[in-house]
Amino acid sequence: MLKTSHISSKLGAEESFVYLARSLELKKKGVDVISFGIGQPDFQPPPHVIEYAKQAMDSGFNGYGPSLGMPELREAVSDFINEEYGVDVKPEEVAITAGAKAAIFIGMLALLEPGDEVIIPDPAYPLYESVARFIGANIIFLRLHRGNNYKIRYEDIERLVTNRTRMIVLNYPENPVGSTMDQRDVEALVDLAYKKNFVIVSDEIYDHFVYEGKHFSTLQTPYWRDVVYYVNGFSKTFGMTGWRLGYVVANRDLISKLSVIANNMYSCPVTFAQIAAAKALQDGLEWFKPILNQYRKRRDLIHRHLGSIKGVHVFKPEGAFYIFPDFTEIIKAKGLKDERELADRLLEEKGVVVLPGTAFSKDAGKGHLRFAFAVREEDIEKGIERIKSWLES
Repeated sequence: MLKTSHISSKLGAEESFVYLARSLELKKKGVDVISFGIGQPDFQPPPHVIEYAKQAMDSGFNGYGPSLGMPELREAVSDFINEEYGVDVKPEEVAITAGAKAAIFIGMLALLEPGDEVIIPDPAYPLYESVARFIGANIIFLRLHRGNNYKIRYEDIERLVTNRTRMIVLNYPENPVGSTMDQRDVEALVDLAYKKNFVIVSDEIYDHFVYEGKHFSTLQTPYWRDVVYYVNGFSKTFGMTGWRLGYVVANRDLISKLSVIANNMYSCPVTFAQIAAAKALQDGLEWFKPILNQYRKRRDLIHRHLGSIKGVHVFKPEGAFYIFPDFTEIIKAKGLKDERELADRLLEEKGVVVLPGTAFSKDAGKGHLRFAFAVREEDIEKGIERIKSWLES
């Protein structure tokens, strides 16, 4: 009998995919399922980008490429970021990865030793904790809460930093909450990392899903080459989730070291997809503006409907496409064990997929549910009505 290793047991499964599989089973049985589960945009990549991929395949871009990515895409990413943020990223400071997840994984492998302290927000995307535990790092959780609008703030992190701190993970706009970071806090944290000699892994993949104001990047700070490991990708803004293309920006010495890890892990990112992505960046994001307006309307709609449920406390997301309401009072009133039982009952009895808040790191998700509002407005209204009817039953 095959026995799995102890080290593999340190990796946790992302529960959005677990609930996705359960919802698909219900659909096979004929259940009308409304899913607020997996964080996947509901729009396709622009037709011209799909055509670029077909053209690239027809032109012979079907073989292996460099482990750090095709030169065309590394240059396009640097040009795009420089235009967006007014910075001076060089192509050799960019690595293309097989998705943003791979970017985070290889970065932590390259930068962490067993026993290093890593500060991770709670709640947060579960991959950060999973990989840090896999490597053997000690995790220090930064508790986000309703009292500070679930924001990552400089003062809160500064109190947690010790002489053993090796890494801080930032994700903003934040999954699962939708909070953003103030420019002041970003600048102060990068400055602190420079003075204290630790690295900031900054996952900014939702940078174009910002509903008020403008995203301020860690790459806009003076010391980013010394302390920042910047992560982004094409899954969210371009709707290219299945294309598995992410990218890293960091100083060139670190980028060159990532090549060996990437080569061992996945050889190279998908070649023809990279050629299409390079052209997509060169075309710009004018086409994305109406999509952002549509998501802003959805954000307002789901916030209004959830806020109308007595006993639900809900923060209005500033970015991303998630909302993280607190159902603690309702869980107690209904005599439920916890948020997981609530999520399971809504799925099985009403065909509504939501994720339990404890799928996102340690304790801050207790009593919460995460909704991804990457669905049509009519499905938002229909799904919330089903939840209300279940609560009233």
